[in-house]
Amino acid sequence: MLTALQRYPARLVYESNRSGNWDLWVMNADGSNPVNLTNTPDVDELYPKPSPDGTRICFEADEGKGSARVRNIYLMNSDGSGRVKIADNARDPSWSPDGKSIAYLGGEFPRFTYQDFATKGLYIYDLKTGSTRQHPNHKLHHLYYLKWAPGGKWFVATVHGGMGFQHTILAIQADGHSVVDLKLEGCRPDVSPDGKHIAWGHGDFCAGVADLNLSVPWPRATNIHNAVESTKPVETYHMCWSPDGRYIAFSRGPQLAHPNLRGLLPEFPGVEAPGWNIAVCDAQQRNHWVELTHDGKSNKQPGWLVTPKEARK
Repeated sequence: MLTALQRYPARLVYESNRSGNWDLWVMNADGSNPVNLTNTPDVDELYPKPSPDGTRICFEADEGKGSARVRNIYLMNSDGSGRVKIADNARDPSWSPDGKSIAYLGGEFPRFTYQDFATKGLYIYDLKTGSTRQHPNHKLHHLYYLKWAPGGKWFVATVHGGMGFQHTILAIQADGHSVVDLKLEGCRPDVSPDGKHIAWGHGDFCAGVADLNLSVPWPRATNIHNAVESTKPVETYHMCWSPDGRYIAFSRGPQLAHPNLRGLLPEFPGVEAPGWNIAVCDAQQRNHWVELTHDGKSNKQPGWLVTPKEARK
């Protein structure tokens, strides 16, 4: 598989804490030629999400110190230039399938927190006009890891203690009020480019895959199985489908709560994750994967960055 990845026409962008500061890094699909895209010692960049055409990246940025610290959302070109803020006190950005809008979740509190489900409200930023509108369902809260699914009619996201749900993965109507429990154990979902499959953290130690039907009034996931299975304490999280649906990039590392952050977990954006690395698996086989980073410097949240030429095909 590594030989095939050496020829793969897309790169991976991810968050990493390699020098006491979070930056966004990009590397070839086989892990070669890592490059720091941000290089900002006073700002922590996290949670990169490349645009469908590969020209831009939206991401979270933790800025400020102490009580003034805040998590905002930015947009930049894929080479790190042209950085612009698009939302204050917000998180979990996701591109629309046509690349014309960015959805994101509002922060639940003015005070900064690393808790991933501390969100309230879903918002849509229009890149052409620079305007922002709120999703019609104003009751959405305690969501995280938002994904705008292909076709544009549904979002998927995890909910934790919100809207009458305990902890599950939801399908959320993009222009309506319907909210459907997909009944998948785990969190942090991603939808395949054809919209027919979903991958997620199936519990803490597996990369789950299922068939997904978003063409019905009440979406459903079936044929649940695992693409990667690890053993405790090595967790498996942050699944991301490759542009052709052949591979799934993911993060893996030991299940260690941060000693200074009141039990926050390493899978949370911006929480140090010693021993965590980026890996890629074959989506069609079980436990056929390869690790791409090896320094364990909190390498997390991979996203596939296509070249504009490949995006036009």
